[in-house]
Amino acid sequence: MDSTIVMYSWIFMGLFIAFMLFMGWVGMRKTNTSDDFATARSSYGPLVVALVIAAGISSGSTFMGMPGLAYDIGTPSLWYPLLYPIATVIGMLFVAKVIKKYGDKFGTRTIPEFIGERYNSNFLRIALTIISILLIFYVVSQFVAAATMFQMMMGINYETGLMITAVVLATYVFMGGSHSDIMTDAIQGFLMVIVALVVFFSFVGSVGVDGGFSDMLATIDRENPEGGFSQLFLAGHDTYGAFWLVALLFIAHLPFSVLPHLGNKFMAVKTGRNLKKLIMYCTIFATVLPLMGLGGMLGLAVVGSDAGIAPDQIVPVLFSEIFPPVIAAFLAIAVLSAIMSTSDGLVVSLTQLLANDLYRKTLVPKLNITKEKAERNELLISRYSTFIVIIAAVILAWTPPQYLAVFMWIGIGGIMAATAGPLVVGALWDKATKTAALASLIAGTVTYWIVYLPFGFDFSNPFGAAGIGVLVSMVVMCAVTLATAENVQSTSDSEVETSI
Repeated sequence: MDSTIVMYSWIFMGLFIAFMLFMGWVGMRKTNTSDDFATARSSYGPLVVALVIAAGISSGSTFMGMPGLAYDIGTPSLWYPLLYPIATVIGMLFVAKVIKKYGDKFGTRTIPEFIGERYNSNFLRIALTIISILLIFYVVSQFVAAATMFQMMMGINYETGLMITAVVLATYVFMGGSHSDIMTDAIQGFLMVIVALVVFFSFVGSVGVDGGFSDMLATIDRENPEGGFSQLFLAGHDTYGAFWLVALLFIAHLPFSVLPHLGNKFMAVKTGRNLKKLIMYCTIFATVLPLMGLGGMLGLAVVGSDAGIAPDQIVPVLFSEIFPPVIAAFLAIAVLSAIMSTSDGLVVSLTQLLANDLYRKTLVPKLNITKEKAERNELLISRYSTFIVIIAAVILAWTPPQYLAVFMWIGIGGIMAATAGPLVVGALWDKATKTAALASLIAGTVTYWIVYLPFGFDFSNPFGAAGIGVLVSMVVMCAVTLATAENVQSTSDSEVETSI
């Protein structure tokens, strides 16, 4: 990497880290209770929360993994950035209102707690808490992306970049929890929109390519004949080999917005009346950010398929090739902010599995302690479990996977398959029953792992396996509800409120 780019990268990185630590301090001043740490409940407007959600959806996978897939596989991989924002927003339409309503009325802080309250089931809450530990795969993918950016843009080795990422995240999440997460992510989300638009217009303008737009397309066809723009599918590929596989990718993303680090953001918006604006803004941002995938196609034309780099490194390499050093360095740090914006939310969500779902909801009712002491303990657990999560992520990220976008789905695919029935169907259907929720959670989870794991069907496509699991979960939810609705009292929110 050019020494001038490295110099500017360190300057921007110093400013970036200072800003995040400052936001951590501001967040700490706003954090007085464990609920503040977990949700920052009803504290922010729809535009801010929409930037945060869009930034959380468009993680290191979107800003490095998807361009990497496009660089390596070609046009068929663009189904991913094309379809996942649509599916995610559709899912958001189903669940945002009910999650916000339960959070405001009953003080739910996490998605596992929401499901437990929705169906009046401790088993569902604990089961989903355990399943949600799979989010660690998502955290690892973000750490790998961040360390790779440090390695490429700042001239340090991968392991050192990993440790810097861990220390910075641990510091500001420890201090401010959800408030720090939201304030930093809103700024980071804004930077991400700028970078995505820069990549899009660079692609349209064929920046860095000799000739015009048609010459760029011809170069891409020469560099990757099987992945040119005339190819919609890649024959024999596990994910992009046929229309039905792409359809499963779409289905798998329908519950994406209810992942623990995203679903709890609906509780942070000021009022339920803001949800329409929130979803409108999310739709805009979630459509813009996946344009990063075109960076991989442009990179194929600019640096060629024989550049000798890992696919996920194409974005920083492309920036260094087509932009002046100061701009390349700034854009690279903005990509790093994309990675951080998801990592902090994931870390907060994982800490709440311990502090809220296990300690507050499971152990405290069985202990003879005061409410004030329980509150202090929960805040301490929230803060100090940050280090447990980050240490685990560093250990798992020490050897990076080949494709970030695929690796993170090993874990979150299982969460989506488990929650599709209880959350998506349950949000739409007041008569959905506890029995149906239990059956669909088990059916979706078992289906996903049987389809995906080597001792099952060995279907080495986590998107497809998750899509099948989501379908099974929702079908089972509907079927069992129809079979049990007449015999089991509905636990809709209106009836829960009446009983309270």
